[in-house]
Amino acid sequence: MGESAPAPRRGRPPIPLERIVEAALEIVAEEGAGALSLRHLARRLSSSTSTLYRHVENRSALLGLVVDALLAEALPADRRTDLPWDEECRDIAERLFATLVGHRGAAALLAETVPTGPHALAIREHQLAVLTGAGVPLPDAARAVATLAHTVLGFAMQAAVPADQQPAPAALAGVDAGRFPLTREIAAELPIPIEEEFAFGLDLILEGLRRQVEGVTSPSAP
Repeated sequence: MGESAPAPRRGRPPIPLERIVEAALEIVAEEGAGALSLRHLARRLSSSTSTLYRHVENRSALLGLVVDALLAEALPADRRTDLPWDEECRDIAERLFATLVGHRGAAALLAETVPTGPHALAIREHQLAVLTGAGVPLPDAARAVATLAHTVLGFAMQAAVPADQQPAPAALAGVDAGRFPLTREIAAELPIPIEEEFAFGLDLILEGLRRQVEGVTSPSAP
């Protein structure tokens, strides 16, 4: 009686998308966005790149997956959407900022890609609808959405810089008070917490949008 044929080798079990995203964010938090690769991620998951290819075909696709998961976390489907247009814009920006700050290094991922996942597109569409519904022309609404996104991203990336690598504003206290009196005077107030700077910048943007909306919706002068 002949020997039976060996049983076919089974591939590695699939990895849940949630675990892939979690492991990717762990790498980014510990080593920076530049360290994220399919090979490194496979090692972190005790798996293989071929197993990851079942979900993502390359690093760009991986970035898109992780970024869209972050946006879903920042803006869950059950959040309030009955706010006035300007408070809705504020709510979205603050939620995104808090999420990116909460995931160390994650802001750098958004700087590498244009988010086109389902949550990213839904957020963009919603923001455009909110602004155009308030009377902002669509081209200006698109610019406003981009400005808000870049503001969130820039402040979140600054917040990710370790304290010992931050510029030392105390050096401004030594400038010539005769030539730079205002700089010397304000030096004692620095550094301003990044959260306060973000809130101040967001206020400026929203105030500018309010003025535009008021100018569009106010009755024409006789």
